[in-house]
Amino acid sequence: MNEVNARAVPVRGGFEGHFRKVHKAAWEPVCINGIAQLYPTEFEAEAMAWRALRSHLQGDIVGSGDKASPMRSKAEAQFGAIFKKGRKIEVERR
Repeated sequence: MNEVNARAVPVRGGFEGHFRKVHKAAWEPVCINGIAQLYPTEFEAEAMAWRALRSHLQGDIVGSGDKASPMRSKAEAQFGAIFKKGRKIEVERR
C-alpha cells in the first residue's frame, strides 16, 4: 500500500524512530551517517522519524543527467555550444 507513516520502536536503552516511504513497504530507521539513532523517549523518536520522512519527501530533486546529455550534445552539434569552459558565449542568430 502506498502510504507514509512514522513510529517509535522500543529497543534496549531507548527508542528508535522508524518511517515508511511511499515507494517502499519496509520500515527504515532514522539514521545519521548510516547509524540508527537511539532516543530516550517514545515521543522524541517518533518526532524525529516524521522529520526524517519530511526531509526525504521535500528534499532536493537530483537528476542523473543521462537523458539530457545526448540531447544537449545533439543540440550543440547543430547550433553550437552556448557555454564553453564555464563562460557564456554570445550566440548571433541570423
